[in-house]
Amino acid sequence: MRKVCPACARINAVVEGSAGRLGWTELIDIFANEGLTKTEVDRVLDAEIDGAPTLRDRLTSRMANELMKSLGMPGRQSPEDVRRVRQAVGSGGQGTWSTGEKASGNN
Repeated sequence: MRKVCPACARINAVVEGSAGRLGWTELIDIFANEGLTKTEVDRVLDAEIDGAPTLRDRLTSRMANELMKSLGMPGRQSPEDVRRVRQAVGSGGQGTWSTGEKASGNN
């Protein structure tokens, strides 16, 4: 079991309790009302622990899936998918497929 700082615990509680039900603006308001700074929130949301998707990746995945479901589409965006997109964009990549893979839907 890892020791968690008080700010990290509050941020995690807000995300776990609100993700998918609130947008970024509402989450920011909650973080501000909790007395959390942007630096604290960004540090926790962007922490990569043991190579797993970040809390921001998980949050983005949930929000994307809720949006897709509300539009009548299946929500299939995993946190790993969000992570791959984020890393590809960060490295100047043009997509998320690995060498040798075909894009889904292309023949």
